[in-house]
Amino acid sequence: MDYITTANVLLWFFLTLGFYLVFLSHWLVSVSLFPDYVARCSDQYRRPITVTLIGLLAMFVPVGIGTVLLNVLPPALKWVGLLIIGAPILIGLLGTAGLARRIGLGMPSPEDEAQPWKRVLRGGTALALTFLLPILGQLIAIPLVLASGLGASVLTWFANRKRTSAPPALPESALTQTTTP
Repeated sequence: MDYITTANVLLWFFLTLGFYLVFLSHWLVSVSLFPDYVARCSDQYRRPITVTLIGLLAMFVPVGIGTVLLNVLPPALKWVGLLIIGAPILIGLLGTAGLARRIGLGMPSPEDEAQPWKRVLRGGTALALTFLLPILGQLIAIPLVLASGLGASVLTWFANRKRTSAPPALPESALTQTTTP
């Protein structure tokens, strides 16, 4: 690629547009299939630095293990390494739908009550536009956003575990009844 041709310009334009649309599509599908989960992930973004650091820690282990497996396993089993690397990325995409929703909540519209997915569309559009910055957007922002999405998912899972592990409360009527032999 010694010189710029129309084909090279169109190649990069459509690759960038494709990635942009893939991110938006994942976020919209996530919020339509799992609205409660995305809302809980969105709540985790009240602490963005903690969420991102937890996500970086949670992403480091599977990506490291997957990379080692890609180098060690025979060619017929390299899919295992790819699966281990791809799982945190997909979970991160699911969690970043919460970030897109959180950003969209800052851009309210009267239509939000009837169509809550539009929050994610607006927030996701703004978030995905930050990925278009050539070096910072593609090499720093995308990995950090995916890591924060993984962190939001991990924190949401642990919050759900704490909530479901508590013993169920007795109804008030059961507390007032006395048993006689």
